[in-house]
Amino acid sequence: MQMPSQPTAIYNQQPIFHSAFESTIINMTQPTSIDMTFDTSLVDVNAAANTSFSTTESDSTVDGQQTSKRTQNLQPTTAPQKPSTPVQHIPTQAAYDQWAAIYDTDGNMLQAIDDLELQTLLPDFLSQVKSSSATEQELRVLDLGCGTGRNTEKLVRYDWNGKSVEVTGLDFSQGMLDVAAKKLSPLLKENDQQGVRSRLECCDCFPTVDNPSVSPLPAVSNLRPIHAVTSTLVLEHIPLKDYFATLAALLLPGGTALVTNMHADMGRVSQAGFVNADGVKVRGSSYVYTVEETAAAAKAAGLNVVSVNEREMRKEDVEGSAVGERGWKWVGTKVWFGMVFRKTS
Repeated sequence: MQMPSQPTAIYNQQPIFHSAFESTIINMTQPTSIDMTFDTSLVDVNAAANTSFSTTESDSTVDGQQTSKRTQNLQPTTAPQKPSTPVQHIPTQAAYDQWAAIYDTDGNMLQAIDDLELQTLLPDFLSQVKSSSATEQELRVLDLGCGTGRNTEKLVRYDWNGKSVEVTGLDFSQGMLDVAAKKLSPLLKENDQQGVRSRLECCDCFPTVDNPSVSPLPAVSNLRPIHAVTSTLVLEHIPLKDYFATLAALLLPGGTALVTNMHADMGRVSQAGFVNADGVKVRGSSYVYTVEETAAAAKAAGLNVVSVNEREMRKEDVEGSAVGERGWKWVGTKVWFGMVFRKTS
């Protein structure tokens, strides 16, 4: 599979939360057609079709002249080698609308790692939120870029000890929110009796991407300042300045945010996306951000870094089936990071 010589993001200048904007990323690599293929897959497309092969350079003599000939020693494990998967870049909102139906079930490796890390990171974060807001009559918690409600559901299900809690999920993709609504609807009556209310809103979550002169707050009715924000695997698609402007504007002074993202070590050669029914890898836009760049942007927006966690792919992740077979090529590579921020004032 062909790789970019200097892989970095951005691949298509269409931000996740609305239309085009102008931005320059150093060493930008951008495919120019659907036929350009390179390794951007996070998804186990078809484990049964995986094959292994080696490519070697061998010297041979033709008419007394030494030449170099490339040979391929194909060794299929279960099926003949398939052609490289074509890649199509479309606006990110359209990509997520298309992705919604299979987002929770298509074997996304980074999502699997995110789920593993959040098993401990999210409860610890929410415990701190609950403790630090013990005197508050009501807690307001927001899932920014909630998608299919994968983590919004965890916020609603969390044991808030009878405290009055409002959980809001915001996303720009109506397709993703439709899936989230089905997921959350059985919990509404049950949790409302326990003091937990939830709502989902479709909106432009990062309005300054399109118009730097507007307020960074999403245009959502009755959106009051937030005690805690979770935002998982969203940052990859948003310019840092716009992302943290919105995050800081949402939070109350002393409020905290848990943010997870693809690690730069993975992002330099990969990006979020899925394989559609036609066998085409569909991608929106993606940026590569290091932990250091992320921390600096947060600080500039008035947020302090509370904690940082980085995660590499481990062989036991694949051996234990936490991720699919394509995870083998990422073993030893940092693929994920999570950071907690607090608004200073």
